[in-house]
Amino acid sequence: MKAGMRTAVATVVALLYVCVLSERWLEGQGQSAPPAQAGPKGPALPAQAGPKGPALPAVTVSSQQTLINQYCVACHNDRLKSGGLALSALNLATPDQSAEIAEKVIRKLRGGLMPPAGAKRPDAHAAAEFVSWLENKIDSASTVSNPGRVALRRLNRREYGYAIRDLLGLNIDAAAWLPDDNVKGNFDNNAAALQVSPNFIDQYIYAARAVALEAIGNSKALAETTTYGDVANMVISLPPQGAPGTGRQQHRLEGMPFGTRGGFIVEHNFPTDGEYELTIGDMALAREVPRMEFENTVIALLDGVEFYRTTIGGDVDYKAIDQTLDPAVEAINGRLRKIHFKATQGQHKLAITFVHRSYAESDERVRTIAIEGGQERIQAAHALQIRGPLSATGMSKSASRSKIFICYPNTTEDTLPAAARSTAGSRRSSRATEASEVGCAQKIVEDLARRAFRRPVTAEDVNPLMAFYKAGYANGGFEGGVRDALTAILASPHFLYRAESGVGTSATRTLTDLELASRLSFFLWSSLPDAELVKLATASRLSKPDVLAAQVTRMLADPRAKSLSDDFAFQWLHIKKLDEITPDRTQFPHASGLLDPRATFKEELRLFVDSVLRSDSSVMDLLTADYTFLNERLAMHYGIETVKGANFRRVTLDNPARRGLLGKGAILMMTAYPNRTSPVLRGAWILDRLLGTPPADPPLEVPSLPENRRGQPAKTLRARLEQHREKATCFACHGVMDPLGFVLENFNAVGQYRVNDPDTLTPIEATGQLPDGTTLKGPDDLRKALVDRPDRQFVQAFTENLMTYALGRSLDYHDMPTVRRIVREAKADNYRFKSIVLGVVSSDAFRKREAETQEPAPVKPPVSSASTSTNTAGVQ
Repeated sequence: MKAGMRTAVATVVALLYVCVLSERWLEGQGQSAPPAQAGPKGPALPAQAGPKGPALPAVTVSSQQTLINQYCVACHNDRLKSGGLALSALNLATPDQSAEIAEKVIRKLRGGLMPPAGAKRPDAHAAAEFVSWLENKIDSASTVSNPGRVALRRLNRREYGYAIRDLLGLNIDAAAWLPDDNVKGNFDNNAAALQVSPNFIDQYIYAARAVALEAIGNSKALAETTTYGDVANMVISLPPQGAPGTGRQQHRLEGMPFGTRGGFIVEHNFPTDGEYELTIGDMALAREVPRMEFENTVIALLDGVEFYRTTIGGDVDYKAIDQTLDPAVEAINGRLRKIHFKATQGQHKLAITFVHRSYAESDERVRTIAIEGGQERIQAAHALQIRGPLSATGMSKSASRSKIFICYPNTTEDTLPAAARSTAGSRRSSRATEASEVGCAQKIVEDLARRAFRRPVTAEDVNPLMAFYKAGYANGGFEGGVRDALTAILASPHFLYRAESGVGTSATRTLTDLELASRLSFFLWSSLPDAELVKLATASRLSKPDVLAAQVTRMLADPRAKSLSDDFAFQWLHIKKLDEITPDRTQFPHASGLLDPRATFKEELRLFVDSVLRSDSSVMDLLTADYTFLNERLAMHYGIETVKGANFRRVTLDNPARRGLLGKGAILMMTAYPNRTSPVLRGAWILDRLLGTPPADPPLEVPSLPENRRGQPAKTLRARLEQHREKATCFACHGVMDPLGFVLENFNAVGQYRVNDPDTLTPIEATGQLPDGTTLKGPDDLRKALVDRPDRQFVQAFTENLMTYALGRSLDYHDMPTVRRIVREAKADNYRFKSIVLGVVSSDAFRKREAETQEPAPVKPPVSSASTSTNTAGVQ
């Protein structure tokens, strides 16, 4: 700004956490608002203007420095440097010159972490006033674009799987072929964590070979056996054990025909059309005769069509086992073995299930342990094997082959190796045949490379790939050549790496439209840009603001945007930790083992988050929504008896404590221990994931929580934690974390609502207090406190995480003015998700990058080894 103009200063609304900048107040001070900043190739983006409000008194630098000196400098000085921070370098007259320190101060004060609990604190009004003033000073001075730089990065395992799905129409388990990805900044797409080693290169090449083989198929495939489920459950001498969370198979499973119960579904890739063999795991035993009193009708289905049916159990089988033992067992289990069926090439769903014999409740003397009830003496399926092909009959046009073979040469000898083509010379010219095949192969390779490389391709791209086609053609004919060319494409650095250079000669470069298309698609879909995005980018139209906004709307409505729930939201909320929590069988027999509810918790959370994000609702609904998604099993776990059936459906919640994220079983179990709740973990999770103010790491050698002892009066968990945090050094953090967790104590470790403490059998005291003194009485008060904060700290934390995920890098202090601008602009649209997404994709951080003196060259895999001359014996 021109010399003589002063930086715009803001103040706060009393007793609130944040203030707004008022044009009226600026005019009263004889100043003008900061000029609008031009967005990249778009309309001017408003500067840090807030909504209009009443005139507010000015705040001086000296008054804010007094606050720092009174409450902070005693610990954060040059001598002590508590937490590694000295505030002597923070000049409040020009805080933008020391923005890194200033942002640390803002984050700690926003979360109520400083001054530490138990220490003398400024009142809530003064603290909020200082934070808001400091933010506005920094934001007003932030006029230079600093978009940061995202390093060259490979596709992570998740993105690789989605890319193969969209490129080839093939669903793969990328975890079976590729190593784990490191996580940085909460997400697995962080470029700094996506490093490459020789082992990674080998595994990506192996994956390329395997994917190409599965996608195209193999008419000469040898018979192989694939086991689904625990192989120990195939031939049994003891009752089979199902996988945790698979249930007791008493009710119909989603995806199964009506009138059935239990079983399981697998998706199997059949290499060719032909005959295959199914073997279902044993169900009959000789040592004992459980679950054999009644007939169980077993059904096998392929893509929902029944191809086999038999019965297990009943009077005849029961009597046979009783009289002849092993021979009878062998005969009964023989009905489940070597079942022949026919399948076409490609991926198909094979299911095993049972006819539902009776909907009556169990007539056992002891009620079934499953909360949803059901019969007890029934069979269950836990494992199966598919063997084949026993004989090959052709190659159908599967989904993957349709995406690959956009043309086919006009010949009946396409799959013959070159050495065998001399016998066909009398039918047509070998030269004409090869010319037809090469022309078609060229089209196929160009189409695959264009979609895989996410840009138009040139002869420089295609010619090396056609060399692989020719090498494969010599031994495997036309399809063998295409398979080797596809392998080379999938092993190419142009597919495996996401490189961005931008255009321009300055220190900041603007991404090309094609680079923008790729960044946008991997943000919203975690996958390749589709034909429409590439077409717009090739015409240099995608970067236009109206076109970009229209594409964001279209992409969010696409089913592929579910990755925002499955990947962004689950990583932001740290749902992966749920896999580490195995409910204690002694404490929770109804929620462990076969009845482990974690899978249903994840499905509930996935559907809930998706309903908010992709319906363009306010992200505040993530905290306040009065509905969730339940099936009968999960509803009964929550104590809701009005939901019936296996399908998840939207259900309005009567208990306000269940609303939003704080009432979801996945969150409540993840922030507990296997056998008890943990207010500490729950409080720390709220600070970190919902408020963006993670507490400090715990010190080494933290003493364990005192346990109740026999012969002594039992204490509640709250009383034991208060004893645990009596030391001032412990209370500094626990005084902030624990109260947030205490208000969720009505939920046990498996997410069920309770009233009494399990140790003392006295009513639970689910109360707490925020750092500003606000008293909380239960989950409703906590939710209200998070929502009613005028600074919308939850929205800012959400936006920070979304931006981190979108950029593929960790944010730093340079990015915070942009984050705050996005939140301010989204307020006008009630913080709708699409508004926040548009703010992210319109930002310089998303559309530009910092240049560097020398761009690192991609690590180029030894593509020559990608061709295997169609020898696929080692790929399974």
